[in-house]
Amino acid sequence: MLKRIRWYLWILAGIFLAYLAASVYFMEHFFLGTAVNGENVEFQTVKQVNSLILEQAEGYGLTLLERGGTEESVTAQQLGMSFSETENVRNYKRVQNGFLWPRMFWQQDTYQIAPDITFDEETFDETLASLSCVREGEEPEDARVELTADGYELYPEQQGSRIKEDVLKEQVRAAAETLTETVDLEEAGCYEAPSLTADSPEITELTAKLDQWFATEVTYEFGSQTEVVDSSVVAGFIQLDGCEASLSEEAVRAWVAGLADRRDTYKKSRQFNSTLRGVITVSGGNYGWQIDQETETAALLASVEKGETAAKQPAWSREGKAWGDNNDVGDTYIEVDMGAQHMWAYKDGALLIDTDVVTGNISRNYGTPSMVAAIQYKDRNAVLRGDNYATPVKYWMPFYGNYGIHDASWRREFGGTVYLTNGSHGCVNTPPAAMKVIFENMDSGTPVVLYY
Repeated sequence: MLKRIRWYLWILAGIFLAYLAASVYFMEHFFLGTAVNGENVEFQTVKQVNSLILEQAEGYGLTLLERGGTEESVTAQQLGMSFSETENVRNYKRVQNGFLWPRMFWQQDTYQIAPDITFDEETFDETLASLSCVREGEEPEDARVELTADGYELYPEQQGSRIKEDVLKEQVRAAAETLTETVDLEEAGCYEAPSLTADSPEITELTAKLDQWFATEVTYEFGSQTEVVDSSVVAGFIQLDGCEASLSEEAVRAWVAGLADRRDTYKKSRQFNSTLRGVITVSGGNYGWQIDQETETAALLASVEKGETAAKQPAWSREGKAWGDNNDVGDTYIEVDMGAQHMWAYKDGALLIDTDVVTGNISRNYGTPSMVAAIQYKDRNAVLRGDNYATPVKYWMPFYGNYGIHDASWRREFGGTVYLTNGSHGCVNTPPAAMKVIFENMDSGTPVVLYY
């Protein structure tokens, strides 16, 4: 029995001694199942693992993945890298406590260990500065908006390929210090970015404003004719400075002035289809259409600002009675042919009065002026006064200053050549019966066309 006990003791002692021996061995050797930097280092010493790490490091190279799919590679030497043994190997070995070596049969250890690295800063900087991506990178372009003839064009940003050198240095150094083999420059944020993109608030606010302005459609109506302020016109009103857009009041005013030049008839020559002479040209007078340019400029600016769609007439400072092709007289008017000393009155196109008259005395330089005027007002039982006369009349219809149409009961003769030597002071003397009809049927504002 005692002999058997001794035998067991000797076995236990042998096992213990074997355990101690293994523990001492694994104080300096890595456990079974240990890998460093992807290499099997089981049973290797700290020195051997350091040698392996140095050998791996000497062959290190870094590949830069650039925008557009191109690549550039640099070696450790080009980066000015020097390697030396690292205390980290021993630190990791200490983690593998020799007395705990039996765990290696059910646990594996994998480590990523870099050697101690130093950089020659001058070489490092020179290498990075010589890279094609640094030397040849294109500047990014901001998104921008440009006006066209009838709208605008949005040009999206261009990313370019300009490198941020300070970021590149940080990323390359960080990769080299861990012996990382690739750096994706885009993912690493190494590229200069445009400051404005198509989605930037400044661009979206600008395009929203322009969309509203260019949606404007203001139709000015002139009888059967129209003029439209649409995107092609609005484009001329807009001033664009970067992301700032404004409407030019000066440009709107100039357009309204052009509209007035095309459409105003006040004091302008016009074609008139006379009763005896066919189509003639008559100019002067106080009749016609005249746009209130200041008021309409403000109104048009407001319409464009709101992107308004509207059909309207412009604001008028003076108004005629009709619109037509170069004829704003219409079909209700008074016509005085002073060469024929005859007057016609038409109402809604129908002849109302056809009568001889007497106009201003030519021999005394009182000739009635040729013009297109309008009845200013109507007055009953007026007294016409001049430097040396005061004449009562039953019907008075002034059309231009002191010039007017009135009855002349004192005359026994009308028409012919009376006006040459015995004409009026400039008014249109009319037989009383005819004057009564005209007075009762023609309203204020009725055009009066006078010509020789």
